[in-house]
Amino acid sequence: MLKISVIMTVYNGEKFLKTSIESFLSQNYSNKELIIVDGISTDNSWQIIENYQQQNPDIIKWIKQKDFGISNARNIALKHAKGDLIGFLGCDDILYKDFFNQASYYFNLSQNFDVIYFNNYCIGNSYSFNFATQYKINIRNLIKFCPIASGESFYYRKSIFDNFKFNENNLYSMDYELNLAIASHKKYLFFPVNLVAVFNQDTGNNQSSLNSLKQRIESACVLLKYSKNSFQKLRIFFRSRKLILKNFNLFKSINKKINS
Repeated sequence: MLKISVIMTVYNGEKFLKTSIESFLSQNYSNKELIIVDGISTDNSWQIIENYQQQNPDIIKWIKQKDFGISNARNIALKHAKGDLIGFLGCDDILYKDFFNQASYYFNLSQNFDVIYFNNYCIGNSYSFNFATQYKINIRNLIKFCPIASGESFYYRKSIFDNFKFNENNLYSMDYELNLAIASHKKYLFFPVNLVAVFNQDTGNNQSSLNSLKQRIESACVLLKYSKNSFQKLRIFFRSRKLILKNFNLFKSINKKINS
């Protein structure tokens, strides 16, 4: 049985944190661990994490270290992950019921994959099903269907992170950049599985909603970074021209960071 490590970064997530942790604990799969990074929350997140960690010391690891954003926090957590497969869960997201148990058949079906990915639901202000596994993960499709699936729908072989880390200058679209970076090396295999992995919250108060503009500009910068030629870059710029031109100073600032 493969061990699954799930990394959760938290910042003032008390509203949904219990539900998110419970969705991990309720997974009918014994070989698992949850690694939580939170060193700076100012709400009751610490008390919630402490309570769950004390009740489940063998499977919940709490890293109380100040971080500098989600990408930095995830890179910190990766140093502590012991799993064969590593996934990520937002502190306001919910793992699908019995997902690990259902997915375990596919984990063992093929030993050749480097990344395995699933479908996801969006709930909250909007309700939608993302049938991500209908698309093959490659540079062309990642650019065309940006970003194809939520970051919580992907599980990576631990060995992937021997060669790749999250860009710590990328504050909101780090999953997307990671997949583009991996896909740019054709030797890595992405394995689609038609199962639902996660419910992603769309509440208007989560990080993606609160920083929607910055995230969209950041995604455009990532697209430009990994586009293969000038023609492709022009198409991306044309597609995002209103967003870029309306927020040109912000675009220049973010683009410089993403490429530094």
